[in-house]
Amino acid sequence: MRLGFLASVATFLIVSLWILPSQRVYAQKEVLYSQYLLNPLSINPAYAGSRESFHLTAFLRRKWISVRSAPVTQSVSADGAIAHGRVGLGFQALNDQTGRLSTQGVYGSVAYRFNLPALAKLSIGMQGGVSLIPFTYSATLSSNSRAMGSFGVGIYYQSDRFFAGVSAPELSGQITDLTGQYVYKSVRPIMIQAGMPIDVAENTVLIPSVLISKIADRSLGFDINLRAWFNEQVGLGLSYRQNSPGYISTNYVQAIAEYQLSKAIRLAYIFNSQTPESPNALQYDQKSVHEIMLRFAPSVLTFKY
Repeated sequence: MRLGFLASVATFLIVSLWILPSQRVYAQKEVLYSQYLLNPLSINPAYAGSRESFHLTAFLRRKWISVRSAPVTQSVSADGAIAHGRVGLGFQALNDQTGRLSTQGVYGSVAYRFNLPALAKLSIGMQGGVSLIPFTYSATLSSNSRAMGSFGVGIYYQSDRFFAGVSAPELSGQITDLTGQYVYKSVRPIMIQAGMPIDVAENTVLIPSVLISKIADRSLGFDINLRAWFNEQVGLGLSYRQNSPGYISTNYVQAIAEYQLSKAIRLAYIFNSQTPESPNALQYDQKSVHEIMLRFAPSVLTFKY
């Protein structure tokens, strides 16, 4: 009888925690989407291995510098090619800290590349992983994390004069309670990207590109981007983004400055005029996001933008 009573109490507590109202955590995998100009793997798994040599990229971002305990995000991305460049492998990890709540995620990508005429390549890729989503329960003020699966697909074409991709980086990503109501649901964007490098002068390359994104029941989103590289050492970029593909659609400007410190090491600073994925950005006077990137490519043979 005592064991039966304890089992009933435990069942009641578990069910109660599932049903209790909870505070959603909005900034999940979308925090990676704004990095795609420097890390295309963040929106398209087919990009894995496109640079062929191994690349390791780390990002550190800070929102609302003047606000105490403001959100801080760390992310790491790595990719390279095996099987004589036919197969690309990629990995991403995310730690998004908001106050006392923290979201983690790990995602792996695999892509198969087809050789086309004129040294062009077409890649088909898929991505899978898991995110740990934190929730705060209103009645108890306690927090807990729930695991959520992640799955995405993409196609990527690349040549010396043109690149383009179509991807759905998050086809899954939802959590429901026992009543079937959504506690969390990812935005599930469809993204189309295209651009081209243009030699405008000796040792000067311009890279205009666009990104079109579509989320169900939302207006079409688009990015207009322009990057420039000088002497394969200094890179500058500017982007305007309309209806960004985060939980809350945001219009903002992104500026990028890159410096090739050595053949293997690149540094970058990224400024966002708005925090792209947070619904609480308008609550603060300082809405900007500051981000630092470090890239390490120990065996790179040729310069990659």
